Amino acid sequence: MLAEYFSDIWVAGEVSNLRAYPSGHLYFVLKDKDSQIDAVCFRSSAELLKFRLEDGLEVVAHGRVEVYVPRGKYQLVLDRLEPKGLGALQQAFDQLKEKLRKEGLFAPERKRSLPEFPRVLGIVTSPVGAAIRDMLKTLRIHRARMKVLLYPAQVQGEGAAAQIAEGIRSLSEHPGVDVIIVGRGGGSLEDLWPFNEEVVARAIAASRVPVVSGVGHETDFTIADFVADVRAATPTAAAQLVAHGWSEAEDRLRDAGRTLLENIEQVLLDREQRLAELVRHRAFEVVRSRMADAEHSLGWVLLRSEAALNARLGRGRESLARASERLASLHPTAVLARSQVVLGELMARLRSTVEMDLARTGTRLAQLSGQLDVLSPLGSLARGYSICHRLDGVLVRSVRQVSTGDWVNVRVSDGSIGCEVMGADLETGGV
Repeated sequence: MLAEYFSDIWVAGEVSNLRAYPSGHLYFVLKDKDSQIDAVCFRSSAELLKFRLEDGLEVVAHGRVEVYVPRGKYQLVLDRLEPKGLGALQQAFDQLKEKLRKEGLFAPERKRSLPEFPRVLGIVTSPVGAAIRDMLKTLRIHRARMKVLLYPAQVQGEGAAAQIAEGIRSLSEHPGVDVIIVGRGGGSLEDLWPFNEEVVARAIAASRVPVVSGVGHETDFTIADFVADVRAATPTAAAQLVAHGWSEAEDRLRDAGRTLLENIEQVLLDREQRLAELVRHRAFEVVRSRMADAEHSLGWVLLRSEAALNARLGRGRESLARASERLASLHPTAVLARSQVVLGELMARLRSTVEMDLARTGTRLAQLSGQLDVLSPLGSLARGYSICHRLDGVLVRSVRQVSTGDWVNVRVSDGSIGCEVMGADLETGGV
């Protein structure tokens, strides 16, 4: 009867004596100030809970009454639980937030500053949502000179948290990424729930590079916002924060260029005014007066120079006329004849001198040849003499330079003879 009439019931009470078994089943007692009842939440239902069941927690539970026959007692078999006064998601949010806060993941000292001029931006979001279009448009508007690497991920529904966490890890490990944006547009608490999952919070905390969280609208807060290095109200605001350095730098450069141009124009104007004042200065009148005097003096110099040049040209013409007269008096035929006579005499004298020199040179050459024959070692060899050398090439001039048994080379007129020393006679000089 209990099972038949109490198969779809709601019960409110306080959780007590909670026991979680390795099998995943949860056993506890639901009680109020007057009564209590045993309850069980089997693993298939426990895995769907969005919050952590704790002793002392007020809950509203749905299920059925069941009689446990071996012990003769009845209990509640629950398939759904929600915190009393709070939604299950809100309870899970508060519990995870408190847990991560105690671990120090929200601590200001672990927050990192965003790079001023990031070169590569990683984005984890849906590739077809409005968020990615807004972020890319914002980056273009702010003239951000950076590459964008998009990790496409599901941003709501079952399995979204795992994809988001994997995207954060993948982009963090990419060697070129300088900063990461994790975000999506607005939605309900259920829609934004993947960004409240612990796996996403852990991935953000472990990221090698700073992470910007841009989830939902201004009033939306997620666990990712608390763990991220920087929280942006929206995905667009996140892109603005990342591109802020580039846009500011370009604005500063543009302002500096405008200021530089204005300064140059002012300097040119000041120089122009100064030049006008100098032109009107009395010193220029003095210079013009001196230039006029110099021009006058130059005129006189030019006149005197012209007169001197004309006089010199006249003298030159007179000298040329006299030279022409002398040249006319010297006929080329007569000059050539005289030159031939003189040349003949010189040739005769040269021939006589050369013949005499050749004769003297021949006589001297014969004398030197005779002397050379007398002094030449080859001449001595031809007359029967010989030259003796040791094997080391030393010339033997004395019997003291060799010993019995030594080998020597004896050079004669037509070759060399290898000889062994049989004995040396110091008195007669024989070998």
